Amino acid sequence: MSFSFSNLKARHLAVAACGLTALLLSGCVVNTSVVDPLKMSAQSGETPVVVSITSNTKDIYGFNTIKLRRVVAGEQRSDFKLVSANLVMKKVESTMAGDTSLFIGALPPGEYEFVELIDTRANKLLHVYSTIVGSFKIEAGKSTDLGRLIVTRGNFGVQYGRSAQVASNAELIQRFAPDYSNMFGAAASLGWSSPRHAHDNVEQFARAHPAGAECATEMSDGRVAAASRMGAVLIRSTQGQWNIINAQSVESLSCVFPVDLPNAELIAVGESGSLLRKARDGDKLLPIDTGNLPPGNLLRIGGNPKDGWYVMHRKGDELNIFHANQLDAGQWRSVYHATMPGSWLHGQGLFWTWQDADRIGYALESGLIGELDYSTGKFTERFSPHKKNLAQFTHQPNGTESVLVEAGLAGRFPDAYVSRDRGQNWTQIVSPFKVLMSPVAPLNDGRLLMEAGMYNEGALLVSGDEGKTWGPYAPYILHRAPLIFPSGLALNIREDFKGNVSIHSSMDNARTWKLEHSNQDLLSTLQQLKQ
Repeated sequence: MSFSFSNLKARHLAVAACGLTALLLSGCVVNTSVVDPLKMSAQSGETPVVVSITSNTKDIYGFNTIKLRRVVAGEQRSDFKLVSANLVMKKVESTMAGDTSLFIGALPPGEYEFVELIDTRANKLLHVYSTIVGSFKIEAGKSTDLGRLIVTRGNFGVQYGRSAQVASNAELIQRFAPDYSNMFGAAASLGWSSPRHAHDNVEQFARAHPAGAECATEMSDGRVAAASRMGAVLIRSTQGQWNIINAQSVESLSCVFPVDLPNAELIAVGESGSLLRKARDGDKLLPIDTGNLPPGNLLRIGGNPKDGWYVMHRKGDELNIFHANQLDAGQWRSVYHATMPGSWLHGQGLFWTWQDADRIGYALESGLIGELDYSTGKFTERFSPHKKNLAQFTHQPNGTESVLVEAGLAGRFPDAYVSRDRGQNWTQIVSPFKVLMSPVAPLNDGRLLMEAGMYNEGALLVSGDEGKTWGPYAPYILHRAPLIFPSGLALNIREDFKGNVSIHSSMDNARTWKLEHSNQDLLSTLQQLKQ
Protein backbone atom coordinates (compact mmCIF):
# COMPACT_ATOMS: atom_id res chain seq x y z
CA MET A 1 0.00 0.00 0.00
CA SER A 2 1.37 3.43 -0.90
CA PHE A 3 0.35 7.05 -0.40
CA SER A 4 1.61 10.54 -1.19
CA PHE A 5 2.89 13.22 1.13
CA SER A 6 0.24 15.84 1.90
CA ASN A 7 0.91 19.56 2.07
CA LEU A 8 0.86 20.75 5.66
CA LYS A 9 -0.44 24.21 4.72
CA ALA A 10 -3.69 22.68 3.53
CA ARG A 11 -4.07 21.03 6.92
CA HIS A 12 -3.43 24.34 8.69
CA LEU A 13 -6.19 25.95 6.63
CA ALA A 14 -8.54 23.16 7.57
CA VAL A 15 -7.74 23.63 11.24
CA ALA A 16 -8.27 27.38 10.90
CA ALA A 17 -11.72 26.72 9.48
CA CYS A 18 -12.57 24.22 12.21
CA GLY A 19 -14.58 26.76 14.20
CA LEU A 20 -16.88 27.32 11.21
CA THR A 21 -17.81 23.64 11.10
CA ALA A 22 -18.25 23.09 14.81
CA LEU A 23 -22.03 23.14 14.45
CA LEU A 24 -21.93 20.38 11.86
CA LEU A 25 -19.42 18.09 13.51
CA SER A 26 -19.22 16.81 17.03
CA GLY A 27 -16.06 18.82 17.58
CA CYS A 28 -12.65 19.72 16.19
CA VAL A 29 -9.53 17.63 16.54
CA VAL A 30 -7.76 18.32 19.82
CA ASN A 31 -3.97 17.97 19.85
CA THR A 32 -2.37 17.19 23.20
CA SER A 33 1.39 17.06 23.73
CA VAL A 34 2.76 13.79 25.08
CA VAL A 35 4.48 14.08 28.46
CA ASP A 36 8.29 14.08 28.58
CA PRO A 37 9.26 11.02 30.71
CA LEU A 38 11.93 13.13 32.43
CA LYS A 39 9.24 15.49 33.69
CA MET A 40 6.48 13.07 34.68
CA SER A 41 5.69 12.57 38.35
CA ALA A 42 5.98 9.24 40.11
CA GLN A 43 2.20 9.20 40.56
CA SER A 44 1.33 10.02 36.95
CA GLY A 45 0.74 6.42 35.90
CA GLU A 46 2.30 7.07 32.49
CA THR A 47 4.95 4.83 30.93
CA PRO A 48 7.92 5.77 28.68
CA VAL A 49 7.77 4.82 24.98
CA VAL A 50 10.35 5.32 22.24
CA VAL A 51 10.26 5.01 18.46
CA SER A 52 12.64 6.10 15.69
CA ILE A 53 11.92 6.79 12.03
CA THR A 54 14.27 6.61 9.04
CA SER A 55 13.17 8.12 5.73
CA ASN A 56 14.49 7.06 2.32
CA THR A 57 13.51 10.13 0.34
CA LYS A 58 14.91 13.57 -0.41
CA ASP A 59 11.71 15.61 -0.30
CA ILE A 60 11.63 15.75 3.50
CA TYR A 61 14.30 16.72 6.01
CA GLY A 62 13.39 14.03 8.54
CA PHE A 63 10.18 13.80 10.54
CA ASN A 64 10.06 16.01 13.64
CA THR A 65 6.49 15.44 14.83
CA ILE A 66 4.25 12.38 15.08
CA LYS A 67 0.60 12.14 16.02
CA LEU A 68 -0.97 9.18 17.82
CA ARG A 69 -4.49 8.25 18.81
CA ARG A 70 -5.75 5.99 21.54
CA VAL A 71 -7.63 2.95 20.26
CA VAL A 72 -11.06 2.60 21.85
CA ALA A 73 -11.73 -0.88 23.20
CA GLY A 74 -13.96 -2.90 20.90
CA GLU A 75 -13.88 -0.49 17.96
CA GLN A 76 -13.88 -1.88 14.44
CA ARG A 77 -10.64 -1.48 12.51
CA SER A 78 -10.77 0.65 9.36
CA ASP A 79 -8.33 2.54 7.19
CA PHE A 80 -10.12 5.85 7.76
CA LYS A 81 -11.33 7.27 11.07
CA LEU A 82 -12.74 10.58 12.19
CA VAL A 83 -10.22 11.41 14.88
CA SER A 84 -11.34 13.76 17.63
CA ALA A 85 -8.14 13.75 19.71
CA ASN A 86 -4.47 13.36 18.81
CA LEU A 87 -1.45 12.86 21.04
CA VAL A 88 1.59 14.74 19.70
CA MET A 89 5.21 13.62 20.17
CA LYS A 90 8.16 15.83 19.27
CA LYS A 91 11.61 14.80 18.14
CA VAL A 92 13.93 14.67 21.17
CA GLU A 93 17.23 15.49 19.42
CA SER A 94 16.96 18.01 16.62
CA THR A 95 20.63 17.84 15.58
CA MET A 96 21.01 14.06 15.63
CA ALA A 97 20.74 13.32 11.92
CA GLY A 98 19.09 14.27 8.68
CA ASP A 99 17.00 11.24 7.79
CA THR A 100 16.62 9.50 11.17
CA SER A 101 14.50 10.92 14.00
CA LEU A 102 14.11 9.78 17.61
CA PHE A 103 10.88 10.28 19.58
CA ILE A 104 10.44 9.65 23.31
CA GLY A 105 7.31 10.29 25.38
CA ALA A 106 5.18 8.91 28.20
CA LEU A 107 1.68 7.48 27.70
CA PRO A 108 -0.97 6.04 30.03
CA PRO A 109 -1.51 2.26 29.71
CA GLY A 110 -3.65 1.37 26.73
CA GLU A 111 -3.60 0.63 23.01
CA TYR A 112 -2.44 3.25 20.48
CA GLU A 113 -1.80 3.70 16.78
CA PHE A 114 0.03 6.23 14.60
CA VAL A 115 -2.07 8.82 12.77
CA GLU A 116 0.40 11.15 11.04
CA LEU A 117 4.14 11.57 10.52
CA ILE A 118 5.03 15.25 10.00
CA ASP A 119 8.03 17.22 8.79
CA THR A 120 7.17 20.86 9.52
CA ARG A 121 10.36 22.15 7.89
CA ALA A 122 9.51 20.57 4.53
CA ASN A 123 5.80 21.29 5.08
CA LYS A 124 4.86 17.62 4.51
CA LEU A 125 2.80 15.06 6.40
CA LEU A 126 2.10 11.37 5.85
CA HIS A 127 -1.08 9.65 7.00
CA VAL A 128 -0.48 6.29 8.67
CA TYR A 129 -2.98 3.45 8.51
CA SER A 130 -3.07 0.71 11.16
CA THR A 131 -3.53 -2.08 8.63
CA ILE A 132 0.16 -1.73 7.65
CA VAL A 133 2.02 -0.58 10.75
CA GLY A 134 -0.37 -1.95 13.35
CA SER A 135 -1.19 -0.75 16.85
CA PHE A 136 0.90 -0.99 20.00
CA LYS A 137 0.13 -1.48 23.67
CA ILE A 138 1.50 0.36 26.69
CA GLU A 139 1.69 -1.74 29.86
CA ALA A 140 1.67 -0.18 33.29
CA GLY A 141 5.15 0.19 34.77
CA LYS A 142 6.91 -1.28 31.71
CA SER A 143 8.72 0.93 29.18
CA THR A 144 8.10 0.26 25.48
CA ASP A 145 10.63 0.30 22.64
CA LEU A 146 8.91 0.17 19.23
CA GLY A 147 12.17 0.03 17.27
CA ARG A 148 12.36 1.74 13.89
CA LEU A 149 9.77 2.74 11.29
CA ILE A 150 10.89 3.02 7.65
CA VAL A 151 9.39 5.49 5.17
CA THR A 152 10.37 5.25 1.50
CA ARG A 153 9.26 6.41 -1.89
CA GLY A 154 8.16 3.64 -4.21
CA ASN A 155 7.53 3.96 -7.92
CA PHE A 156 4.07 5.44 -7.44
CA GLY A 157 3.89 6.85 -3.92
CA VAL A 158 5.14 6.78 -0.33
CA GLN A 159 5.33 3.52 1.59
CA TYR A 160 5.97 2.87 5.27
CA GLY A 161 6.49 -0.10 7.54
CA ARG A 162 8.40 -1.55 10.44
CA SER A 163 12.12 -2.31 10.44
CA ALA A 164 13.38 -5.84 10.97
CA GLN A 165 16.99 -4.57 11.10
CA VAL A 166 16.48 -2.13 13.97
CA ALA A 167 14.26 -3.62 16.66
CA SER A 168 15.76 -1.59 19.53
CA ASN A 169 16.61 2.09 20.03
CA ALA A 170 18.91 1.49 23.00
CA GLU A 171 22.11 2.41 21.14
CA LEU A 172 20.57 5.51 19.57
CA ILE A 173 19.33 6.67 22.97
CA GLN A 174 22.72 6.07 24.59
CA ARG A 175 24.47 8.24 22.00
CA PHE A 176 21.97 11.04 21.46
CA ALA A 177 19.62 11.13 24.45
CA PRO A 178 21.61 9.54 27.33
CA ASP A 179 19.36 11.09 30.00
CA TYR A 180 16.69 8.57 28.95
CA SER A 181 18.99 5.52 28.89
CA ASN A 182 17.94 4.15 32.26
CA MET A 183 14.31 4.04 31.11
CA PHE A 184 14.95 1.58 28.29
CA GLY A 185 17.00 -1.57 27.94
CA ALA A 186 16.71 -5.31 27.56
CA ALA A 187 13.62 -5.34 29.77
CA ALA A 188 11.69 -2.89 27.57
CA SER A 189 8.55 -4.28 25.97
CA LEU A 190 8.43 -4.57 22.19
CA GLY A 191 4.97 -3.06 22.39
CA TRP A 192 3.49 -4.09 19.06
CA SER A 193 0.08 -5.74 19.27
CA SER A 194 0.82 -8.08 16.37
CA PRO A 195 3.80 -9.31 14.29
CA ARG A 196 4.93 -7.38 11.24
CA HIS A 197 2.32 -7.42 8.51
CA ALA A 198 2.79 -10.27 6.02
CA HIS A 199 3.01 -7.73 3.19
CA ASP A 200 5.33 -5.34 4.99
CA ASN A 201 8.33 -5.39 2.66
CA VAL A 202 9.00 -1.65 2.93
CA GLU A 203 12.43 -2.00 4.52
CA GLN A 204 13.57 -4.61 1.99
CA PHE A 205 12.39 -2.39 -0.86
CA ALA A 206 14.11 0.69 0.59
CA ARG A 207 17.43 -1.11 1.10
CA ALA A 208 17.31 -2.34 -2.49
CA HIS A 209 16.33 1.14 -3.80
CA PRO A 210 18.29 3.66 -1.70
CA ALA A 211 17.71 7.32 -2.55
CA GLY A 212 20.84 9.21 -3.50
CA ALA A 213 24.36 8.69 -4.83
CA GLU A 214 26.67 11.03 -2.92
CA CYS A 215 30.42 11.58 -2.95
CA ALA A 216 31.07 9.41 -6.02
CA THR A 217 34.71 8.27 -5.92
CA GLU A 218 36.84 6.24 -8.32
CA MET A 219 38.87 3.45 -6.73
CA SER A 220 42.38 2.47 -7.79
CA ASP A 221 41.15 -0.45 -9.93
CA GLY A 222 38.63 1.67 -11.86
CA ARG A 223 35.52 0.78 -9.87
CA VAL A 224 33.36 3.66 -8.60
CA ALA A 225 31.66 3.89 -5.19
CA ALA A 226 29.00 6.31 -3.96
CA ALA A 227 27.21 6.72 -0.63
CA SER A 228 23.43 6.51 -0.27
CA ARG A 229 20.59 6.24 2.23
CA MET A 230 19.50 3.09 4.08
CA GLY A 231 23.09 2.23 5.06
CA ALA A 232 23.91 1.59 1.40
CA VAL A 233 26.92 2.03 -0.87
CA LEU A 234 26.55 1.83 -4.65
CA ILE A 235 29.50 0.19 -6.42
CA ARG A 236 30.08 0.26 -10.17
CA SER A 237 32.18 -2.46 -11.77
CA THR A 238 34.60 -1.58 -14.58
CA GLN A 239 32.05 -3.18 -16.95
CA GLY A 240 29.35 -0.71 -15.87
CA GLN A 241 27.30 -2.93 -13.57
CA TRP A 242 26.01 -1.30 -10.36
CA ASN A 243 25.57 -3.29 -7.15
CA ILE A 244 24.25 -2.24 -3.75
CA ILE A 245 25.86 -3.33 -0.50
CA ASN A 246 24.22 -2.54 2.82
CA ALA A 247 25.26 -2.19 6.41
CA GLN A 248 23.14 -3.84 9.06
CA SER A 249 22.10 -0.37 10.20
CA VAL A 250 19.83 1.78 8.03
CA GLU A 251 21.24 5.25 8.74
CA SER A 252 22.04 7.42 5.70
CA LEU A 253 25.63 7.48 4.48
CA SER A 254 27.22 10.72 3.29
CA CYS A 255 30.57 9.74 1.79
CA VAL A 256 32.97 6.93 0.85
CA PHE A 257 36.78 6.98 0.81
CA PRO A 258 39.04 4.37 -0.89
CA VAL A 259 41.81 3.02 1.38
CA ASP A 260 44.51 0.37 1.25
CA LEU A 261 44.26 -1.41 4.60
CA PRO A 262 44.58 -5.09 5.51
CA ASN A 263 40.88 -5.29 6.41
CA ALA A 264 39.37 -2.60 4.17
CA GLU A 265 39.40 -1.15 0.65
CA LEU A 266 36.64 1.35 1.32
CA ILE A 267 35.51 3.40 4.33
CA ALA A 268 32.01 4.90 4.56
CA VAL A 269 30.69 7.53 6.97
CA GLY A 270 27.26 8.94 7.66
CA GLU A 271 24.59 10.16 10.02
CA SER A 272 24.44 9.20 13.70
CA GLY A 273 28.20 8.64 13.70
CA SER A 274 28.14 5.78 11.18
CA LEU A 275 31.69 4.56 10.48
CA LEU A 276 31.89 1.45 8.26
CA ARG A 277 34.37 -0.54 6.22
CA LYS A 278 34.20 -2.81 3.20
CA ALA A 279 36.77 -5.59 2.97
CA ARG A 280 38.32 -6.64 -0.34
CA ASP A 281 36.04 -9.11 -2.08
CA GLY A 282 33.49 -8.53 0.69
CA ASP A 283 29.83 -7.79 0.02
CA LYS A 284 28.98 -6.22 3.39
CA LEU A 285 29.61 -2.99 5.23
CA LEU A 286 30.95 -3.77 8.68
CA PRO A 287 31.00 -1.35 11.65
CA ILE A 288 34.23 0.23 12.85
CA ASP A 289 34.59 1.00 16.55
CA THR A 290 34.22 4.80 16.74
CA GLY A 291 36.27 5.03 19.91
CA ASN A 292 35.70 8.33 21.72
CA LEU A 293 34.05 10.18 18.83
CA PRO A 294 31.22 12.30 20.25
CA PRO A 295 27.64 11.96 18.94
CA GLY A 296 27.00 13.69 15.63
CA ASN A 297 26.97 13.22 11.87
CA LEU A 298 30.11 12.29 9.93
CA LEU A 299 30.25 14.18 6.63
CA ARG A 300 33.65 13.15 5.25
CA ILE A 301 36.68 11.01 6.06
CA GLY A 302 40.24 11.24 4.77
CA GLY A 303 43.80 10.44 5.70
CA ASN A 304 46.15 7.46 5.60
CA PRO A 305 48.00 5.12 8.00
CA LYS A 306 51.10 7.36 8.01
CA ASP A 307 49.47 10.73 8.77
CA GLY A 308 46.47 9.36 10.67
CA TRP A 309 42.78 9.78 9.93
CA TYR A 310 40.51 12.81 9.79
CA VAL A 311 36.71 12.92 9.98
CA MET A 312 34.52 15.95 9.36
CA HIS A 313 31.91 15.94 12.11
CA ARG A 314 28.82 18.07 12.43
CA LYS A 315 26.22 18.44 15.14
CA GLY A 316 23.78 21.29 14.67
CA ASP A 317 25.77 24.36 13.69
CA GLU A 318 29.01 23.05 15.21
CA LEU A 319 31.59 21.70 12.75
CA ASN A 320 34.71 19.83 13.88
CA ILE A 321 37.52 18.00 12.15
CA PHE A 322 38.74 15.20 14.41
CA HIS A 323 42.06 13.38 14.08
CA ALA A 324 43.13 9.93 15.31
CA ASN A 325 46.23 7.85 14.66
CA GLN A 326 44.14 4.73 14.05
CA LEU A 327 40.67 4.13 12.68
CA ASP A 328 39.45 1.28 14.85
CA ALA A 329 38.71 2.41 18.42
CA GLY A 330 40.54 5.65 17.66
CA GLN A 331 41.34 8.29 20.22
CA TRP A 332 39.91 11.26 18.40
CA ARG A 333 40.71 14.88 19.19
CA SER A 334 39.39 18.02 17.55
CA VAL A 335 42.02 19.80 15.44
CA TYR A 336 39.63 22.33 13.92
CA HIS A 337 36.35 23.82 15.11
CA ALA A 338 33.94 26.31 13.55
CA THR A 339 30.40 27.49 14.10
CA MET A 340 28.47 27.39 10.85
CA PRO A 341 26.70 30.63 9.90
CA GLY A 342 22.95 30.66 9.43
CA SER A 343 19.69 31.81 10.93
CA TRP A 344 16.45 30.35 12.19
CA LEU A 345 14.69 31.94 9.21
CA HIS A 346 16.96 30.97 6.30
CA GLY A 347 18.60 27.84 7.66
CA GLN A 348 22.28 26.98 7.42
CA GLY A 349 22.89 28.15 3.86
CA LEU A 350 24.73 26.30 1.10
CA PHE A 351 27.58 24.06 2.23
CA TRP A 352 29.95 21.83 0.23
CA THR A 353 32.48 19.31 1.51
CA TRP A 354 35.20 17.22 -0.11
CA GLN A 355 38.25 15.06 0.49
CA ASP A 356 40.98 13.77 -1.77
CA ALA A 357 44.28 11.92 -1.32
CA ASP A 358 45.93 14.92 0.37
CA ARG A 359 43.34 17.10 2.09
CA ILE A 360 39.85 17.40 3.52
CA GLY A 361 37.86 20.62 3.24
CA TYR A 362 34.64 22.56 2.89
CA ALA A 363 33.21 25.69 1.25
CA LEU A 364 30.49 28.02 2.52
CA GLU A 365 27.93 30.08 0.63
CA SER A 366 29.71 33.19 1.96
CA GLY A 367 32.75 32.30 -0.17
CA LEU A 368 34.95 31.02 2.65
CA ILE A 369 36.88 27.88 1.67
CA GLY A 370 38.87 25.91 4.23
CA GLU A 371 40.98 22.76 4.02
CA LEU A 372 43.25 20.66 6.20
CA ASP A 373 46.44 19.05 4.92
CA TYR A 374 46.92 15.45 6.14
CA SER A 375 50.73 15.55 6.12
CA THR A 376 51.13 18.80 8.06
CA GLY A 377 47.90 18.84 10.06
CA LYS A 378 47.61 22.52 9.14
CA PHE A 379 44.24 24.12 8.38
CA THR A 380 44.19 27.01 5.89
CA GLU A 381 41.44 29.36 4.74
CA ARG A 382 40.96 31.10 1.41
CA PHE A 383 38.09 32.69 -0.49
CA SER A 384 36.05 32.48 -3.66
CA PRO A 385 36.90 34.86 -6.53
CA HIS A 386 36.55 38.46 -5.30
CA LYS A 387 35.08 37.00 -2.08
CA LYS A 388 31.69 36.70 -3.76
CA ASN A 389 28.95 34.39 -2.52
CA LEU A 390 29.13 30.89 -3.94
CA ALA A 391 26.18 29.49 -5.89
CA GLN A 392 27.91 26.18 -6.73
CA PHE A 393 31.27 24.62 -5.93
CA THR A 394 33.06 21.49 -7.18
CA HIS A 395 36.44 20.07 -6.17
CA GLN A 396 38.28 17.56 -8.37
CA PRO A 397 40.71 14.91 -7.04
CA ASN A 398 43.61 16.65 -8.86
CA GLY A 399 42.97 19.93 -7.04
CA THR A 400 41.05 21.66 -9.82
CA GLU A 401 38.15 23.70 -8.45
CA SER A 402 35.25 25.13 -10.41
CA VAL A 403 32.66 27.55 -9.06
CA LEU A 404 29.69 29.70 -9.87
CA VAL A 405 29.61 32.97 -7.92
CA GLU A 406 26.64 35.27 -7.52
CA ALA A 407 26.47 38.12 -10.00
CA GLY A 408 23.90 40.18 -11.85
CA LEU A 409 20.39 40.96 -10.64
CA ALA A 410 20.01 39.41 -7.15
CA GLY A 411 22.74 36.92 -8.06
CA ARG A 412 20.57 35.30 -10.73
CA PHE A 413 23.20 35.50 -13.47
CA PRO A 414 26.24 33.81 -11.90
CA ASP A 415 29.78 34.07 -13.19
CA ALA A 416 31.97 30.99 -13.64
CA TYR A 417 35.60 30.59 -12.53
CA VAL A 418 38.11 27.75 -12.52
CA SER A 419 41.30 27.22 -10.50
CA ARG A 420 44.06 24.70 -11.21
CA ASP A 421 45.93 25.30 -7.92
CA ARG A 422 43.36 24.75 -5.16
CA GLY A 423 41.92 28.24 -5.31
CA GLN A 424 45.14 30.20 -5.09
CA ASN A 425 44.43 31.74 -8.50
CA TRP A 426 41.10 31.96 -10.33
CA THR A 427 40.45 32.29 -14.06
CA GLN A 428 37.11 33.73 -15.13
CA ILE A 429 35.20 31.80 -17.77
CA VAL A 430 33.96 33.80 -20.73
CA SER A 431 30.56 32.20 -21.22
CA PRO A 432 28.40 32.56 -24.34
CA PHE A 433 25.35 32.26 -22.06
CA LYS A 434 23.85 34.74 -19.63
CA VAL A 435 22.67 31.96 -17.33
CA LEU A 436 24.89 29.06 -16.26
CA MET A 437 23.36 26.09 -14.47
CA SER A 438 26.55 24.34 -13.34
CA PRO A 439 30.31 24.95 -13.10
CA VAL A 440 32.59 23.89 -15.94
CA ALA A 441 34.07 20.37 -15.86
CA PRO A 442 37.75 19.66 -16.63
CA LEU A 443 38.63 16.83 -19.01
CA ASN A 444 41.77 14.83 -18.26
CA ASP A 445 43.57 16.40 -21.23
CA GLY A 446 43.17 19.88 -19.70
CA ARG A 447 40.24 21.10 -21.79
CA LEU A 448 37.07 22.39 -20.12
CA LEU A 449 33.46 21.37 -20.75
CA MET A 450 30.44 23.62 -20.31
CA GLU A 451 26.79 22.64 -20.29
CA ALA A 452 24.97 24.68 -22.92
CA GLY A 453 22.09 26.71 -21.53
CA MET A 454 18.64 26.00 -20.12
CA TYR A 455 16.15 26.42 -22.94
CA ASN A 456 18.01 25.59 -26.13
CA GLU A 457 18.81 22.10 -27.40
CA GLY A 458 21.19 20.43 -24.94
CA ALA A 459 24.89 20.27 -25.73
CA LEU A 460 28.37 20.38 -24.21
CA LEU A 461 30.81 23.05 -25.35
CA VAL A 462 34.59 22.66 -25.13
CA SER A 463 37.41 25.14 -24.51
CA GLY A 464 41.15 24.61 -24.93
CA ASP A 465 42.21 28.06 -23.72
CA GLU A 466 40.95 28.11 -20.10
CA GLY A 467 37.48 29.28 -21.01
CA LYS A 468 38.28 32.24 -23.23
CA THR A 469 36.65 30.74 -26.32
CA TRP A 470 34.22 27.84 -26.78
CA GLY A 471 33.30 25.47 -29.58
CA PRO A 472 30.82 22.61 -30.06
CA TYR A 473 31.70 19.28 -28.43
CA ALA A 474 28.76 16.85 -28.21
CA PRO A 475 24.96 16.69 -27.77
CA TYR A 476 24.01 16.58 -24.07
CA ILE A 477 20.49 16.62 -22.66
CA LEU A 478 21.25 15.35 -19.15
CA HIS A 479 21.72 18.75 -17.48
CA ARG A 480 24.46 19.50 -14.94
CA ALA A 481 28.16 19.21 -15.74
CA PRO A 482 29.44 15.59 -15.75
CA LEU A 483 31.90 14.08 -13.29
CA ILE A 484 35.18 13.19 -15.02
CA PHE A 485 37.32 10.54 -13.29
CA PRO A 486 41.08 9.87 -13.70
CA SER A 487 40.40 6.74 -15.79
CA GLY A 488 38.45 8.79 -18.34
CA LEU A 489 35.07 7.49 -17.18
CA ALA A 490 32.43 10.23 -17.06
CA LEU A 491 29.25 10.00 -14.97
CA ASN A 492 26.14 12.12 -14.80
CA ILE A 493 24.34 11.51 -11.49
CA ARG A 494 20.88 13.04 -11.45
CA GLU A 495 18.72 13.13 -8.33
CA ASP A 496 15.34 14.81 -8.28
CA PHE A 497 13.70 16.43 -5.26
CA LYS A 498 12.11 13.11 -4.29
CA GLY A 499 15.39 11.20 -4.25
CA ASN A 500 14.87 9.32 -7.52
CA VAL A 501 18.35 8.63 -8.90
CA SER A 502 19.52 7.95 -12.45
CA ILE A 503 23.16 7.46 -13.41
CA HIS A 504 24.38 7.80 -16.99
CA SER A 505 27.91 6.91 -18.06
CA SER A 506 30.27 7.78 -20.90
CA MET A 507 33.44 5.94 -21.89
CA ASP A 508 34.42 8.27 -24.74
CA ASN A 509 35.30 11.49 -22.91
CA ALA A 510 31.67 12.57 -22.33
CA ARG A 511 30.61 12.40 -26.00
CA THR A 512 27.95 9.68 -25.84
CA TRP A 513 25.92 8.49 -22.87
CA LYS A 514 23.91 5.51 -21.67
CA LEU A 515 21.68 4.93 -18.66
CA GLU A 516 23.33 2.45 -16.28
CA HIS A 517 21.45 2.67 -12.99
CA SER A 518 18.19 3.89 -11.51
CA ASN A 519 16.57 3.28 -8.13
CA GLN A 520 13.19 2.98 -9.84
CA ASP A 521 11.98 -0.47 -10.88
CA LEU A 522 10.65 1.09 -14.07
CA LEU A 523 14.21 1.04 -15.45
CA SER A 524 14.32 -2.76 -15.72
CA THR A 525 10.97 -2.73 -17.52
CA LEU A 526 12.18 -0.14 -20.03
CA GLN A 527 15.41 -2.05 -20.64
CA GLN A 528 13.46 -5.26 -21.31
CA LEU A 529 11.23 -3.45 -23.82
CA LYS A 530 14.29 -2.23 -25.73
CA GLN A 531 15.74 -5.75 -26.08
